[in-house]
Amino acid sequence: MGVSNAVRNPGTYVSRTLGLYRALLTDPDRFYDQYIGTRGIKSEFALVAVVGIVGAVGNYLVLQELIAQFDSIEAVVINQDVRFNLQQRILEPFIGAFLLWIWYGMGMYLVGWLYTTIGTTYLTMKRSAWVLFPVLFANVIHTGAMAYYSFTMDIQASDVAIQSRIAADVAAAIWSFAAGEMVVVAATLAGVLFALWAGYIGAYAIADVRDLTMDEAYKVAAVPTIGYALYIVYSAVMAL
Repeated sequence: MGVSNAVRNPGTYVSRTLGLYRALLTDPDRFYDQYIGTRGIKSEFALVAVVGIVGAVGNYLVLQELIAQFDSIEAVVINQDVRFNLQQRILEPFIGAFLLWIWYGMGMYLVGWLYTTIGTTYLTMKRSAWVLFPVLFANVIHTGAMAYYSFTMDIQASDVAIQSRIAADVAAAIWSFAAGEMVVVAATLAGVLFALWAGYIGAYAIADVRDLTMDEAYKVAAVPTIGYALYIVYSAVMAL
């Protein structure tokens, strides 16, 4: 439904939108059958971008407070190189969302070759973008945890022991205060549940593209899903 129709019929627009996302989360088979066609990919790009932006908001909030608090600690020099390295953390969730889209889309497409050659990369990527919708919830939780830490952060000079003067090392040490906070680590680990949910939707996405049985589709979707879940666990453990 276009913008003009949404303005003229807001109730219908809201009802259809809620129905679309409800079907995506609880009945992906109906979602791909009734709501998603084969033309255009703008909506999919927009969805992935929103997932990335939501994740970036939390990083932005916590980074501002980290810089403010470390600026008052004489033992740490935050020069332009350190700031540049830290500012890259803001872009990580945004870039990561698009990399995750490629990971799920191409991962399922390539593994699907074990069963059939039916389906195109374009249609696979279009369908797999919607797999990231549960990741949006994971990013909301993670951003909430980062925002909470930014409001409660209290870093003392005695807590800081940064030996290196290399900009990348200093930036990593500063960022570790946020990444290693227990509420943030817990929020990161919660992402495993949403990764599994994404995999559930992904099975229906690749089944639709490759014309697989659901048993085959679950096996195909399991490969990128398990890989992503292990990456989340690894990231959380390394942050401690």
